[in-house]
Amino acid sequence: MNGPIYNLLCINAIAYHILHSIVNFRPRDKTLPIIKSRKRTRKILHPIATDTEIRAEVSCSSPAPLTDSACASPARRARLLLNPQLSAAKAALHSHVARQICGREEERRVIRHFCAQKSSNDENGIINNPCLYIYGAPGTGKTAVVTSVTNMFVEENRFKVIFLNCMSTELVRDVLEHILEQLNCKTKLTLKNMWSLAMSHVDKSRLPVLLILDEVDELLTSNDMENVYKLLEWPHQSSNLLMIGIANSLDFTDRLLPRLQLKPEHKPYLLRFSPYNREQMLSIVNDRLGSIELFDRNALMLCASKVASTTGDLRTVFDVCRQSMELATDSPAKANVSVIQMMEVFTTSTQNTNSSDHIQTKSLPTFEKLLLCSLIVCMRANKKRVCTRAK
Repeated sequence: MNGPIYNLLCINAIAYHILHSIVNFRPRDKTLPIIKSRKRTRKILHPIATDTEIRAEVSCSSPAPLTDSACASPARRARLLLNPQLSAAKAALHSHVARQICGREEERRVIRHFCAQKSSNDENGIINNPCLYIYGAPGTGKTAVVTSVTNMFVEENRFKVIFLNCMSTELVRDVLEHILEQLNCKTKLTLKNMWSLAMSHVDKSRLPVLLILDEVDELLTSNDMENVYKLLEWPHQSSNLLMIGIANSLDFTDRLLPRLQLKPEHKPYLLRFSPYNREQMLSIVNDRLGSIELFDRNALMLCASKVASTTGDLRTVFDVCRQSMELATDSPAKANVSVIQMMEVFTTSTQNTNSSDHIQTKSLPTFEKLLLCSLIVCMRANKKRVCTRAK
């Protein structure tokens, strides 16, 4: 069986084998990335008090997260089993853990007063603006606090909350489609009809509608800015709609939304989330750990001070603490985390971040990063240092 057909079948078989290896191969080396096949989710439902979907904001400056204990050495797994405090502390210091974040009382108060506009509450009237824009650097707890406060209103059946992370959208049409789905309406419509149907159902809704747009600054990359402005001005035209926009851009409204500034009646209420300071970070970490005493006090002080002096990103504190716990687990002595182990994590992280290869790789687009990961998996699967185009 020779000829073009046979050659084509061989090429297809080789291509299938390579794709199957990329998707399903699991490298033994725990330092390499594990690539999982997953479809891109375009719509994100309202989260239940987690702070990561909060982590739709992944910080490139954060140290690399720890490997799971399933990938750890047998000796490390044994030490984790013998010391349940280590496992409990490691689980508590993950940023995706659904826990109430202590602090941010003033920010909570503002968000609570904002939501109270549409409910019969004694706080009604303190804020009289249907749009609230929350901005601040990544890792400052914006989405976590908003989710925590709005969940209380949902539990009391005072709002219909529609949550959408705009990182998963490309057009205003995607936003309208998600809103209509949450209102149990048809979505296969023209853009004009989608606008009419969405506005009509929001106005007729039994409960006030609270629209939360996380990463709202991503909408500004759209080529259809007219519909973006129409979306952001919508709450001023409806008496039954509130909107909370969450953005990382510190000058979101001044630099990117000049049209809203030209209309004083459409200017949103602004709330800034400042980076965490040392005391706030210490308070949050101690609250997470509870009665678990694994860290020297000076070690936690060092971690909080260093992060507060740079980014103020709470997720970085969690990552550093977990990595220092890994070092303590490897130590044959007592498992408490010392200043030396905490400093070692910072030193390693700084060296990796400042290396030229790391900086060049970090600046690559997402597709190129995925391509590099695929090449690494292919090389490991074939146990070769080079992948040629033929492979």
